[in-house]
Amino acid sequence: MNFWRLFSKDRELRTIWKIEKDDRISYLIGAAHFFPYSFKRSLTRYIGNADTVLFEGPLDEDNMNKVVEQGTKGDNNSSLNGVLDASTIKEINKLEYTISTHSYLGAYAMTFGRSTDNSLYEQIKGQRPWMAFFYIWLYYRERNSWMYKLDMDAFKIANEMGKDFHFLEKIDEQIAALDAVPVERIVNFLKKINKWDGYAKRYVRYYLRGDLDGLLSSAAEFPTVCESIIDKRDPILYERMKPFLEKGNTVAVVGITHIQGIRKRLLEDGYTVQSAA
Repeated sequence: MNFWRLFSKDRELRTIWKIEKDDRISYLIGAAHFFPYSFKRSLTRYIGNADTVLFEGPLDEDNMNKVVEQGTKGDNNSSLNGVLDASTIKEINKLEYTISTHSYLGAYAMTFGRSTDNSLYEQIKGQRPWMAFFYIWLYYRERNSWMYKLDMDAFKIANEMGKDFHFLEKIDEQIAALDAVPVERIVNFLKKINKWDGYAKRYVRYYLRGDLDGLLSSAAEFPTVCESIIDKRDPILYERMKPFLEKGNTVAVVGITHIQGIRKRLLEDGYTVQSAA
């Protein structure tokens, strides 16, 4: 019996695919942005052998600050204020919101002067819809010990190893994509807070197995599984990573929901794509 595994939160990464063309090999990692388990050993192994590491978008503190600053600037035409019904607001407030200094959004919220005395809904109702949603979703995940961030861990490892790394998008592009997420999708998902536990358990089970079809099926109703985030960005991410993949020995880290679209384009361009798990 592996006793280390019993007490460790580190798991073997199974959402990784080997990409090959003309004897040039790279790896594509489908990231869980927040998760109850870490994958640092796997990340260290793959990144350690790579020349170049690619990330979806900027992960440095300045750009993260910009996301939060823009997200907290809601207005009457772009917020959840007056959009949610009373029963949904009640369910949101049942989460017994407490700002955590370990949370990016929690810490920044205090910086922007949000009071910790108000209900959760009062604190998020004036923010942009996507920011309000992530505020609630991040709290829910952290409350359930979803403290690990695969893309951030990969970014830190690449930095520590002195690897050549690149961001496939600018932060302004990512914010524009978030602004285009339909409010209806956010509202519908918030109305199902009482089903989030089941959703989270299925997500963990599928991710640990590397079951892409299961993951995509379970995430179908998630607010950001939409045209502006997936359909419009998949081709952009792929075109920008292509020059690096053509050279080989690259590790590309993107959100798990982008894997299907990117894999489709890789196959169309003559790459072989197979699970590396």
